[in-house]
Amino acid sequence: MGSWRMLLAAAIAAQCCVVLALPIRAADLRAGPPAFLAEDAGEAAEDYLRRRAVLLMIRATFDLLLDEDVPRELAADITRIGAAGPSEGQSALLDRDLLAEGSYYLVSLRYLAETGGAVWPGDRPESSYTNDALVMLDGLQDRLIDAINERTDPLPIFEEAQTILALTEGFSRVPASLDHFGGRDSIVEEVLADHRFTTNS
Repeated sequence: MGSWRMLLAAAIAAQCCVVLALPIRAADLRAGPPAFLAEDAGEAAEDYLRRRAVLLMIRATFDLLLDEDVPRELAADITRIGAAGPSEGQSALLDRDLLAEGSYYLVSLRYLAETGGAVWPGDRPESSYTNDALVMLDGLQDRLIDAINERTDPLPIFEEAQTILALTEGFSRVPASLDHFGGRDSIVEEVLADHRFTTNS
C-alpha cells in the first residue's frame, strides 16, 4: 500500500472527523431528513445498509477491512438497528462517517494528482489526466455533500472515484484487485435475506 494510502488509513482508523483542505462549513450541511422516510422499517433498514456498505467498502479500499468482512459487518448492523429500523442517531452517525471518510478518500486522490504521485496511463499527456481528475473530484465532493444532506445512495460517487484511483495506478479500467464497490447491492440483499428482513422492493 502506497504512503498516501497509509496516511489516509491512519486518519480513518483514528476516526478523525475534521475534513482537511475542504471549504466545508457547518452551514453547508443541513439537518438530515427524518430517519424513516421509507415506507416501513424494513425499507429504511435496507436504505441504511446500502449506505453503510459504502462506508465499509471505503475502509476496505485502504485495507482497514477485508472485502469478505463486509457482509459480517452488515449482519452485525442488522442486530444493532433491530426490527424498528435505524434510529435518527444511528443515521446521523453514518452521515458523519460517510462525510469524513469519503472526503478523505477524495482529498487523497486530489493530493496524489496535484503532487505528481500518480502513474497515469500512457495514452494521453499527464497534464490532461491531472486536469480531468481534479475537475471530476471537485464535482464528486459536491455530490457527496448533497448525498449526505439528502441521505441518498453515495455508491455512484465512489464508483467514479474508484475509476480515478485506477487511473492513478496506470489502469484504464478498474481491475478486480481495486474494485471494492462492485456487487454492493447483491451483498446487501443476501444479508437481508439471511436475516429475514422484508422490504417493499
